[in-house]
Amino acid sequence: MIALVVAAAVAAPSNAPASFRYERTLRPAGPGPVELVPDGSLYAHARRDFSDLRVFDPRGVQVPWRQAPASISPGERAVEVLDSGRRGGVAVARIDLGPQHGVIEHVTLQVPDSRFVGSATVYGSDDRRTWTRLSTTQIYAVGGASPARSTTALLPRTDFRYLEVRATHVSRIAGATVAAAPEEVQLRPVPARVRAGDTLVVVDLGYPNVPVDELRISSSTPRYDRPFTISAGSTTVAAGSLVRLGRARPTIVPLQARGRYLRIRIRNGDDPPLARIRVDVRARPRLLLVEGGHSGPLTLFYGGRVRMPDYDYARLPRAALALPQARPGALGPERQNRSYRVLDTRSFVQRHRSLVTLALAAAAAALIATTALALRRR
Repeated sequence: MIALVVAAAVAAPSNAPASFRYERTLRPAGPGPVELVPDGSLYAHARRDFSDLRVFDPRGVQVPWRQAPASISPGERAVEVLDSGRRGGVAVARIDLGPQHGVIEHVTLQVPDSRFVGSATVYGSDDRRTWTRLSTTQIYAVGGASPARSTTALLPRTDFRYLEVRATHVSRIAGATVAAAPEEVQLRPVPARVRAGDTLVVVDLGYPNVPVDELRISSSTPRYDRPFTISAGSTTVAAGSLVRLGRARPTIVPLQARGRYLRIRIRNGDDPPLARIRVDVRARPRLLLVEGGHSGPLTLFYGGRVRMPDYDYARLPRAALALPQARPGALGPERQNRSYRVLDTRSFVQRHRSLVTLALAAAAAALIATTALALRRR
């Protein structure tokens, strides 16, 4: 009796389609693996790690899926920092990428300060005499319940050997690393509606839990330098200054946030509000990979109280995934799962406490009786 109770208590929740609140179709574009690009509905109604996502073929057979493997990247490497010091109130350092430097797309600065809000402007050169301005990126370390820090300066793809970095509102640049991001992880636009007021700009991503990795903010005002903060809910996720001193170029703000609304608060001081504010939202793709070789259309189910699936497919090495044959799948509109019913996912013990108590009492009584009988025979 006790063994049966324990076995029932550890039984896994059901993975049947009736366990999931939402469904939608996924049509493969070929026989190879299917690239599934999550959209707003999937971010809103599935778990963050998609552990409640299940895929079925037309016969009702479960189809394995996994997170798409990370793209192969040269990785971060430390670089030599020259002439680190201060010039005109800003921290300045020059970086030698070496004779075999290749193409890079960002440089991450080592800043000893614990709290700061500034910007990093990067120039490139091959001879250390003529310098080309490449980009300006916000850098910051802000406190609060969830501290946010970013010291990465984003660059257009460049093969200059030497870089000069000018960072505002930090004491010095102690070191740096560089890396070339592979093509597969380029940031993609995220649909959003922007409502701009005098001091508050609200970015509506349309759905809750949508990830954002970068904002590009600009204005038609000819010249400005305005401090700003960005919050998601009650958490400050970025800070810096919106700056335009010459031709129009956006202020690049790297961040890590998830939610539906981002609020940009701008401090205008005694100046008129910025005119025609534009905000471009970007995020890296978070691809899922569905096993190929299954006839379509496939059906996605999600929004259920189930455990994370455990597939051999998720443990295969990159070379065994047939990635060159992977094609994006066509994701249909979200709809309510008509067969969905609320399942009681409590264990047998939780649902039948009185029965378990009786079973334990009976077992205890039997044990006492057996012991008494044994003593009497002695």
